[in-house]
Formats: sequence, C-alpha cells, structure tokens
Amino acid sequence: MSDPRYQQLFHYADHVTPYLSGQLFHDELMQAPLGDDWLLAEHNNQELLHDIYAKLQLSHPEAGHAYWLNRTWTLLVWQPVYISFISIYGIQALPSLSSMAQQWRGEANFVAGFKLHDQPMQEGSAEWLIQKAAEQLLPLFECYRSQLDQSVRIRPGFTQHILADLLVMALLRLQDLHQDLPQDYIPQHAKRWLTAFGLSLKAMDSLHYDLASQQWCYVRTTCCMVYRCEGRDVCPDCPRAGKATLPLSS
Repeated sequence: MSDPRYQQLFHYADHVTPYLSGQLFHDELMQAPLGDDWLLAEHNNQELLHDIYAKLQLSHPEAGHAYWLNRTWTLLVWQPVYISFISIYGIQALPSLSSMAQQWRGEANFVAGFKLHDQPMQEGSAEWLIQKAAEQLLPLFECYRSQLDQSVRIRPGFTQHILADLLVMALLRLQDLHQDLPQDYIPQHAKRWLTAFGLSLKAMDSLHYDLASQQWCYVRTTCCMVYRCEGRDVCPDCPRAGKATLPLSS
C-alpha cells in the first residue's frame, strides 16, 4: 500500500495551483511508455527541451532570446521546487524527486503535471530535508541544463540567479498559509534554501518586511523579460518595477 502522505501531497499541490497535478507510477512500470511529452529523469530529453524553446520563439518572436531562455528554464524547474516546498512544509517529509517525471503540454507550451515513484519518503527536520531536496534537485537541474545547452547556450550562472529567485518566492507562499510565523522565519529559511543549493546569499538583500501587511516581500533579482511579449507589462515584483509585491501565482 502506498504511503498515504502521497495523496496528501497531491491534494496540497492542487490547492496551491491546479497545474501541479501529481500522480504515482510504480517502479515495476518503465518510464518510456509515458510518451514523448514527458521529461524523464536519466533520459535524453534534448529534443523535447529544444522543442519547448523553439515553440516560445514561434509564439513570441518579438520577445527575443533572453525571454525564450528564461521562460524555458523556469518551466523546467518550477514544479520540482514547489513540490519540495509543499512536501517539507506540508507533510514534513520528502518523496524521491530525482526520478520524477514532468509533463509537457504542447498545445500550451507549458510544463504542468508530474509523476513520482512510489518509494519510501525521507523524514527529518525541515533543515535536514532542505539539504536532501537540494541533493536531489541539483543533479536533476544540471541534467536539464546540460541537455538544453547542446542546442541553446545556457550558462550555470544564468540558471542559478533564476533558481534563487524561485526559491525565495516559493518560500513567501508560506505566509498565505500560516499567519503566525515568527518574523524572522522567512529570512532564516531563505538562507537555508540558498545555502543548501550553493547559491549566493545576495538575494537576501531583496527581502524586506512590510509593516503595513506584516509580511515579507521580495523584489526579484532577475527579470523574466515577459514585458517584451506583445500586450504584456513588467511584473510587479520585477526589479524594473521599483516596488515589491507578494508573488501569489506560480
């Protein structure tokens, strides 16, 4: 029988956003039958990664390479990051993320939906689980980056800045769920996540506590370049906007 915490995890993920739709697949089943629209761990995803980037080029030719590359990378990593946060803070345990599969929805050119192996979860303190999440996700992300790099140049430094922003923004979501967090909770845990992933703590400089809302706010250190797309504006938490708001959508 599967650990009931998997269903709890999937329930919480769906509550955060319906795009985080999770399922289990069992180890006796091979990953290959999932089809060509799945990003599979320890597989050659190079063709699919290139297709994601190329479709962004076709959909938004006016936006340019900086947007196409930023959007591609964000699509690849947002689900693993959010799943790790939901697992650690929601069920106080961590599933196997290094072997997860992610679904690419070609009609929308969006990565949404995931499958996890039905394996025993890791248990421990939040600090210990954060380290274990980093140990699993860093090799997975490097696999994505190195495969994408075969067709589109993507430097590690570029991906690290985006990841740092995503980690801090995901952490801020806890404030929507827990109204009684100690004031120093967010910066303490932000430092733990950034350190575990070997990222610069410079992102901490963009965190500030808003007395009116009594919540932490964040101005991203990177610009997603979505304003270059026709009909789109600068995001409110963008460094170009000059002000910070809570990132309430993934």
